Amino acid sequence: MKFVAEKTENRILQIRDCGLAEYRQVLQLQHELREKRRRGKIPNTFLIAEHPAVITLGARQSANKLLVSRDSLTQQDIDVVDIRRGGGTTAHNPGQLVFYPILHLQELGLGISEYIRELEAIGTELLEELGVRSQRRKGFPGLWVDNRKIASIGARVSKFVTYHGMAINIQNDLSIFDYIVPCGLDGVEMTSVLKETGRQNSMSQVKEKLSQLLINHFSTSNEPRAMSHKPRKLPPWLRRPLPAGETYNRTNNILNSLGLETVCWNANCPNRGECWSKGTATVLILGNLCTRDCKFCSVEAGKPGPPDPTEPARIAEMAKQMGLKYLVITSVNRDDLPDGGAAHFRDCINEVRQRCPDMKFEILTPDFRNCQARALKILRDALPFVFAHNVETVPSLYHIARAGGNYQRSLNLLKMAKESYNAIQTKSSIMLGLGETDAEVEQVLKDLRNVGCDRITIGQYLKPSKDSLEVVEYITPPKFDLWKQKAIDLGFSWVISAPFARSSYFAELENAS
Repeated sequence: MKFVAEKTENRILQIRDCGLAEYRQVLQLQHELREKRRRGKIPNTFLIAEHPAVITLGARQSANKLLVSRDSLTQQDIDVVDIRRGGGTTAHNPGQLVFYPILHLQELGLGISEYIRELEAIGTELLEELGVRSQRRKGFPGLWVDNRKIASIGARVSKFVTYHGMAINIQNDLSIFDYIVPCGLDGVEMTSVLKETGRQNSMSQVKEKLSQLLINHFSTSNEPRAMSHKPRKLPPWLRRPLPAGETYNRTNNILNSLGLETVCWNANCPNRGECWSKGTATVLILGNLCTRDCKFCSVEAGKPGPPDPTEPARIAEMAKQMGLKYLVITSVNRDDLPDGGAAHFRDCINEVRQRCPDMKFEILTPDFRNCQARALKILRDALPFVFAHNVETVPSLYHIARAGGNYQRSLNLLKMAKESYNAIQTKSSIMLGLGETDAEVEQVLKDLRNVGCDRITIGQYLKPSKDSLEVVEYITPPKFDLWKQKAIDLGFSWVISAPFARSSYFAELENAS
């Protein structure tokens, strides 16, 4: 049994590779380690294993559905084990990667539902590294590729300590699932990385990738800090008067009369009063339902409808009525669209440009997951514009703040945009106060400059809704001044670094730079 110890500032995170091990043997080891973890005798621990063919029956009897007799399974050398984890029937065999967390949730500041989301985030990131895009499905723990299930979770918590865990189908024989109704879900089809990609993987390399993800998510320096700290009352530099005034009301009336969405409203932006009082707003296109569920954002997640063909004309009418000279257009994530919504961005820009020929544009795009090259090709027909895409936070916090995103993918998009379009400015934004370190922020700034990013905004994260992440720290104005100077020193041509700085904050002033 191999053992890996990741030493952090305050504890050692243990990762044990059990190899190909009998299920009952690993189950007994879980019970022993769970008790030791409860008494503080060992640190948080993960067991990684493959198992000879075995079918396990969970605590929920109604979800335990065998399609053949136990005797028949025994004759085929398939063990059957009754256990007390959540969920129903599942199966394990060689080529399936299983990991069992022995974690103290109270010390990590995690509830059970948050813990399950952490496991799903780890599985999503691992599968993406192996070339498979997977999704969560509300009410059904585990991961799916369209309607096919690729990973199962069966968790149990006793006195705040977890055991049992997650199984991910890498290249195992899927015929074992023909003997059961997986997780009690009638008609569900199981899949694997091999089935989805046609590629074999080295299981030892897959385990190494998983181990690194476990360290990233659960070692001390990367644990969910935003969930375990709560700040004191709002400091005076973050208090603002309620929005009011004639221009504010006029802006509000125009937007409402045309049925337009804004990020100002949907994301509960603290600058809404100031911006609307100046007659500016950031238009949110492609609906107000996002296909992702980032925990820093208050935009509602769900299944959006098709793009509204009348939206470009309504935005053009808004721009004309408000007398705008600079228009910022952003959108929700639209992973459901083959171009990520790029064609709708293009149509909105071109429609506004016909009505307002002197208009200048900034677009704040999603990361165009799986269609970056296609999206950039489509957007070429709407040049010129400032191309903005936000990295939002440091990479170590993506798993709690931006689980649907990928830091390197965001950098790649900015790099591709810079290289694809002649003489455009690229821009990004980062929030502070989620628990990042100064070294991490500085590295993000360097990474952005390395991909040619020209402009940066640095602002304070403020909790936009009751279900959003907590603020870990309120950054002082002098510290924001230091970050501004650091960004200038690194070569950014345009910098706003202040508590209320947001991606589109004072964007209209960029036109003069």
